[in-house]
Amino acid sequence: MAGDIANPRLWEGADLWTAPVGTLLPTDLSTDMTDVAAWKAVGLLSEDGASEGRDEDTSDFYAWGGKLIRVRRSKHKRTITVTCLEDNLVVFGLVNPGSSVSTANGVNTRKIRIPKSERVSFCLELMDGDITRRRFIRQGEVTAVGEVALSDSALQAFELTITIYPDADNVLYEDIDNDPQGAAPEAPAG
Repeated sequence: MAGDIANPRLWEGADLWTAPVGTLLPTDLSTDMTDVAAWKAVGLLSEDGASEGRDEDTSDFYAWGGKLIRVRRSKHKRTITVTCLEDNLVVFGLVNPGSSVSTANGVNTRKIRIPKSERVSFCLELMDGDITRRRFIRQGEVTAVGEVALSDSALQAFELTITIYPDADNVLYEDIDNDPQGAAPEAPAG
């Protein structure tokens, strides 16, 4: 049987970070995200993990006789869905863009407004033992929020669907990792 049992990844831990568009991500994995002031963690994430969605339109073109000769792709869309388990200010801002929170005498007042479009940067950090992968999304936007349970039998959680926008070079996101199984051959020295 061909294959290498070191190749499959089981992401045993993850964090989701957000920052204003244009915020740089460390280009190494040794810099802790908590040391980069502009990046804010959303907090605890559901054990269900994150999922990546892909959607695009395709048009098939056939030659006489029914032979497929070409496929045209358009309207490519990529999303990441993750469930946040904390009701903190970072999550509040993602769920309710354009809304506000004020505190006076220990009482918080949240003014929820109709959501406005707000693009931010995201970093999904995944861990599998000593392997770390950071997925840096330069421009994304929370475009869907799942139903929020207000109950004594289920955790209050916020399922966020993040739509990823490409940059000027059509790059959707950039992954940096220390996974030796995915390393490209290095150019010879000299």
